[in-house]
Order: sequence, then C-alpha cells, then structure tokens
Amino acid sequence: MITKEQFDHISRALPALRSASPPMEREFIQAAIYARIDAGKDVFIEGDHVDAIALLISGVVRVYKISETGREITLYRFGSGQSCILTANAILSQQSFPALATVERDA
Repeated sequence: MITKEQFDHISRALPALRSASPPMEREFIQAAIYARIDAGKDVFIEGDHVDAIALLISGVVRVYKISETGREITLYRFGSGQSCILTANAILSQQSFPALATVERDA
C-alpha cells in the first residue's frame, strides 16, 4: 500500500494515472508498492517469480542476459515513466523472470 502523497508523486511520472477514476485510484493505492533502489542493486534476477509490474518513477534500470561465456548482453533499459515489459510478460505467461534487471541510476 502507498500513501496518497506517493500516488500523487507517481502520477506526475506516469501521466495515465492522472485520469484514473476514484475507484481505480483507490485500488492502485492499495496494491502498489513504493520502493527506492540504489544503483548497483538487482531488481530481478533470472528465475525470480514475478507478481508485480515494475513502473519506474526515476532512475534507469538495465535488463540483460549473461551468455554461457559470461558476456553480458543488454536487452534494453527503461527509465522514468516507463515499465519493464519482461515483468508483464512473466506475469501473463506465468513464467519466471528470464533475465537480470539491475539499477544503473538510483531508482
């Protein structure tokens, strides 16, 4: 659960929330988790169970795979006002997270 002040902060970064109906706003406030994550920390690692979509308010997250030879392959980055498509995919397909997601700039 988040506070009304946190919802207001989030809605500034995610404009679609500004037009949310009061019932939808209440549901979002009840279900959302607000977290600050320092650069260098993992948001998800390969194989994690995913039960929430990551919506980024600030910062940058890098999503990548590590090859069999140890080489890091960047799939994409997402930043302020964006979400991680692989979290949505993992939820909808009922699969584990297929990559690593690490904060590059405080989020």
